[in-house]
Order: sequence, then C-alpha cells, then structure tokens
Amino acid sequence: MKVLATAEARAHIRDRGGMLFVWVKKRRPIRGALRFLLTSTEPPENALEWQRVETKGFLVFLPPGLCPPHELHLVVKGVLKRRVEALWEGSAFAM
Repeated sequence: MKVLATAEARAHIRDRGGMLFVWVKKRRPIRGALRFLLTSTEPPENALEWQRVETKGFLVFLPPGLCPPHELHLVVKGVLKRRVEALWEGSAFAM
C-alpha cells in the first residue's frame, strides 16, 4: 500500500503520537451500502491485532482482514476541528 499524505497531514499525525488508525464504516442508504473511511490517532482496544504499515514519519494501522488499497491518500480537513481524512484510491468511500 502506498500512502500519499500532505505535509500538513504528516505533521498532524506526528504531533499526535505518529500513529493513524483507518477503518471502514458501512452506511446503508436507500440502495446498497456505502463504506466510508474513518480515522483516529487514538488506538482502539484491539490495536495489537491491526495491520501495521510503515510510511515516512508515522505508522498507519488497518483493521484485521481489511484488504488494503493500492493508494491511501491522507489530507487534513475541518476549520474548527482539524482531522485527518483518508481517501481510498483517491475516493471518499471504499468499494
């Protein structure tokens, strides 16, 4: 998996411990299911089971069993509450 992060995203993650956890959240609209990516710099309870990906200056963790994308894009979003947003192959949702 290739991690493409902006300089701001890298700094944001490093300032919060150097770890980013990325997982998929399913939402069911009227037709089908969309899978959105969520992120956190706080480790979940089962963090030791997550897949670890080393990249420049920080670590990315994916939940067990998730097939990683070829490219994971990371950007910082938000005005009042800054947060890292993950994009699966450049898209806001995962297939």
